[in-house]
Amino acid sequence: MEPDYKNYSVDELCEALNSIDKQAYPGRVESIKAELKLKGYSEPVEPVDEVLEQPKEEEKPLGPVEEFVSVLIAIFFSWFAFNAIQSGSISGRRGREYTYESSPTLFLFILSVNILLIVMPLYAVIKSRWQSPKH
Repeated sequence: MEPDYKNYSVDELCEALNSIDKQAYPGRVESIKAELKLKGYSEPVEPVDEVLEQPKEEEKPLGPVEEFVSVLIAIFFSWFAFNAIQSGSISGRRGREYTYESSPTLFLFILSVNILLIVMPLYAVIKSRWQSPKH
């Protein structure tokens, strides 16, 4: 069932023309254009196919200081993760110790967070190096 465009205002017709799927409903597009002509709309109506987007800011590669700090963060959390795996216990909030035997879920969760905090800065450094113009 096709909509009755005779009852639409010029603004509604323009909105319908801009939002309709032109490939799926080519007949409706022609009906809207014809109705706009009948209503005396003389400006050329060209539907906007693309949504206007703001240009994306290019990500700048990390500088040497940021790379150094990222590697230090990764080393710091690697030390925590290594000690947790070696000793079988990991420090939680307020100095509480969690062991794999007493609380495996919390132990593995905190260990996973530490591993994530190792991977994220290393990924940032690798991505930065990959995007740098020298590569």
